[in-house]
Amino acid sequence: MKKLLLLGLMVLTSLSLYGCYDTETTIYTLENVEGQISAVYEEVDDMTVAVVSYVDDTYDIVAGHGSGLIYDREAIEVGYRYYVITNYHVVESQAYIKIYNGITYYQANPFAVNEVEDLALVTFDTIDEITIFGTEQFSGEVYAKPTIGSFVLAVGTPLDLEFYNTATLGIVGQTSNPKVIQHDASINPGNSGGPLFDLNGNLLGFNTWKRAAVNTAEGEIAVEGIGFAISMLVAIPTINQMRQTGESVFLAPKIGVTVKTVPEAIEDLFGGVRPEHIEETQTTGIYVLSVVPLRPAYGKIYAKDIITHVNGNAVSTIEDLAGLIADAEFGTSLELAIRRYDNGVFSTVNIIIIL
Repeated sequence: MKKLLLLGLMVLTSLSLYGCYDTETTIYTLENVEGQISAVYEEVDDMTVAVVSYVDDTYDIVAGHGSGLIYDREAIEVGYRYYVITNYHVVESQAYIKIYNGITYYQANPFAVNEVEDLALVTFDTIDEITIFGTEQFSGEVYAKPTIGSFVLAVGTPLDLEFYNTATLGIVGQTSNPKVIQHDASINPGNSGGPLFDLNGNLLGFNTWKRAAVNTAEGEIAVEGIGFAISMLVAIPTINQMRQTGESVFLAPKIGVTVKTVPEAIEDLFGGVRPEHIEETQTTGIYVLSVVPLRPAYGKIYAKDIITHVNGNAVSTIEDLAGLIADAEFGTSLELAIRRYDNGVFSTVNIIIIL
């Protein structure tokens, strides 16, 4: 990315940012900060999006959201496939996702995730031509390195979508750990996954969490101005690995379903009235709310299925299910008995899940 001049001059194509960029963050004076903030924000606004998750496939009820950066695209048969970088914890356990660019919602899917580094790639397809950040700053091993006291600009959607693409300014507070950038730009729930820039417009990393309080012998003490971003030292190899291989990295094996017990589902989801897809004799079991992409259950188990047995053991509570897989390792095979409703017919289906 070409260095922004002090007067706010930008080099911006209609689709993406290209060119060389500085690898050292410039220390700006207060007199020229305002112009730089406006220039950088104008440059990155169209590329920074909200990553919105929903309760079910009606996409009517928002479950939560984070932020992200559209960093690349590729041509597909009709239109383009866009790639969005966000945090893993933004899309964790989420089956229904849309990307919101302030105007339009695009249905999206996780492409690959890395739970260890808390990063994820999400894709969406459209014929729309949308501005992208570009891959230049993800090539090679050269990246901008912030210094203590240098200004940083966080862009994201805190709290609610009405605060879409809020900009906050701060300074770098610590750089002793090269994997993260400590800064005091305001970040709040919803900012997760949003990009952090220096005032040259260089991408420094992705906001991931903030310290809000600390427990002491005298009780909990509120903490202000300590936020963290995943640095490009981590982001560059992680994003490149996910993009090139499509492989995901998880900390622990999971089936990949969100669930309630059958009685809870009837009460909470259907107001106490048993729906037609839960038969009268089904009083126990685990009702599947959604199936999480990239986990082993995806494509084998479906929403509204009822898990009745695991490896021959009946499951009546969520604790039953959790207990049967608590000590499982990656590669462990589980045989699940599923009670399924399809076109007015109930049947029992046995499936093998490899964690």
